[in-house]
Amino acid sequence: MTRPEPKPSSAGTGQDLASSPRFRAGLAALAKGSGETEAALLGRARRYLHELRSRHDPRVQRWFLRGGRALLGRGYSRIDYDPAQVERMREVFARWPTVVLASHKSYLDGGALNIGFADHGLPPLTVFGGINMAFWPVGSLWRRAGMVFIRRGSEDPLYRYTLRQYLGSLIEHRQPLQWFIEGTRSRTGKLGPPRLGLLSYVAEAYAGGRVDDVLLVPVSIAYDQLREVEEYAGEARGASKQAESLGWLLRFIRSQRGRFGTIYVRFGEPVSIRDALGDGLPEGPERPPLDLQKLAFEVAARINDATPITGSALVAIALLGARGRSLTAREIRAACAGYVDFAHRRGLPMAPTARLEHLDDVTRTLASLRDQGIVNEFRDGREPVYGLDGDMRLAAAYYRNTLVHFFVVPAIAELALLAAAASPPESRGLAFEVRALELRDLLKFDFFFRERDEFLAALRAETARLAPRWPADLSDGADGVLRLLQRLPTLSSDMMLRSFFEAYAVVADALVALGDRNAPGEAEFVDRCMGLAGQYQRQNRLRNPESASRHLIHSGIALARHRCLLDAGNDLPARREAFMQALQDVLKSMSVVHRVGAQRVAAETRLG
Repeated sequence: MTRPEPKPSSAGTGQDLASSPRFRAGLAALAKGSGETEAALLGRARRYLHELRSRHDPRVQRWFLRGGRALLGRGYSRIDYDPAQVERMREVFARWPTVVLASHKSYLDGGALNIGFADHGLPPLTVFGGINMAFWPVGSLWRRAGMVFIRRGSEDPLYRYTLRQYLGSLIEHRQPLQWFIEGTRSRTGKLGPPRLGLLSYVAEAYAGGRVDDVLLVPVSIAYDQLREVEEYAGEARGASKQAESLGWLLRFIRSQRGRFGTIYVRFGEPVSIRDALGDGLPEGPERPPLDLQKLAFEVAARINDATPITGSALVAIALLGARGRSLTAREIRAACAGYVDFAHRRGLPMAPTARLEHLDDVTRTLASLRDQGIVNEFRDGREPVYGLDGDMRLAAAYYRNTLVHFFVVPAIAELALLAAAASPPESRGLAFEVRALELRDLLKFDFFFRERDEFLAALRAETARLAPRWPADLSDGADGVLRLLQRLPTLSSDMMLRSFFEAYAVVADALVALGDRNAPGEAEFVDRCMGLAGQYQRQNRLRNPESASRHLIHSGIALARHRCLLDAGNDLPARREAFMQALQDVLKSMSVVHRVGAQRVAAETRLG
């Protein structure tokens, strides 16, 4: 299907906007408290609008589409869209003002969206991105292809006001908008926390009556394999991010040659702002209401739900779970079998590479990861074996983390059952739920969870699906829970979550060492935690070397800050010790799960 020829957009010039009564009224209000005249503010606002300018020039768009196809074609066989999802989205874009909120894995994401939208007859998007990408000479061309460059984190009230009004004008003109909900590329593989700034401006436009509703369209962009993973592994160890420039762009283009498989673009169910917020007004443009945070989390959860599982992610689970031991393709297939079965039974989205039905499927994925330098292969024995070296564990963890959200609830169930088994028989059912909520609270800076009651309902349903006799097993105490774990088709907690809890434990250890003193500034404290993680890795005190990641350390610090453990307060040393002990208890339970899983894979391999 061919896409209708886009018309140049006049909404993006900003000239009419600066003269509109709405804009001038807000400017007058700003002038009263700023110490500047309205005329001076208007002059600066016009310069900001010029910087924000964007339009859809059909000739430039055609040029970018040709260039994008050439770039993506260097490494990827195709961009895969679900035809049924595309048809549903066609109606959404035709009927409502829309904002496409996508995951962000790579600089290639924008090309995958623009090319796919053009090929499937969907409307061209006005895309918001960081001004760091507006470098010469491509910045001016990107602006003519619908890109709006913004200053992230600007503290200038006039700039924020101008941006709000500009975005509101685009919404009012029903221009389909797009940005990445995380604000930056995910360095860990999992979806990062949503940024609320632009979304709060959309809510303000709706609350101000500029539109009757706006539909937020969750979009997952996933890759069989990704060249940038090696860069992310370096950043996790402390390497600096490369600044964008023309030279950087040329190097990036050269690096994309290879065989990386397929790019998958999947749409989640749209979210209505009207249904989420009703008639309630935001608390203010700089203070998004709690309902807006819940709205953003709902979009993020739907992105996760739409993300397909890939073969690289499954193979990464097996190799990381081996903890430094190399595996044969047969052992890898045995380690993945339960996860593949889990995905089939749950009806989870799966890429073709995730089927892993035959050894050839496993060896093809291994060969591709070997060609990237992530997996090492040894062929001089009776049969080839495959393993991970050094920083490549961090690269493999990236792939594993792309599917970890599907297994978080089962993982929590395993750990909660082990903890509850130690409670008195009459209170084990309650202890199971209490422990699950405690684990949910520990993980909330890395994962998106539903509200309390909905989470507990999902926990009970998932546990019953995996182990229908779980209440009877739990009533038998530790022996019953061990028998339950041995029967489970998948064991998730140690495989999926150990690196997160080990990183948190490093933070807790560093806090305990401070006694009752305040933690240093965040940059210094991150460096101190990374040094401690490096020491523990060399002493084999971290089971997962990928735990020594700056990104996970940052999450651990955010968790400690939320628990008021960074600065002086009542009983600070005792509370820090309790935090440390809680994490150590989780890690001990994971070790039990690991032993059960290792015994199972060994038995299945012998039988095979």
